[in-house]
Amino acid sequence: MLENKEMIYTAIYQSAQGELSCETYTGHMNRPDAWLDAAKQGGANNKCLVALVPGVHPVYFYSDFVDSTSTKTIDNSIKQHDLFELS
Repeated sequence: MLENKEMIYTAIYQSAQGELSCETYTGHMNRPDAWLDAAKQGGANNKCLVALVPGVHPVYFYSDFVDSTSTKTIDNSIKQHDLFELS
């Protein structure tokens, strides 16, 4: 029986403009090799690898909860934890 030498990861990237994104990535089971390949994949798209999480996971970013361009009232409990809103 052959062993599978690949693993699925959730890769989190940041662009030069500071925008965060995530992608499902299939890579090596060896973590350093997986990191290097995911970083190269992101670099080809001008993105920097921030985190590599084993498995497929939903990823929620601050922008998913607070839209700074909207006129909605921002929930105070979220705002209290926002490093950019703290003075």
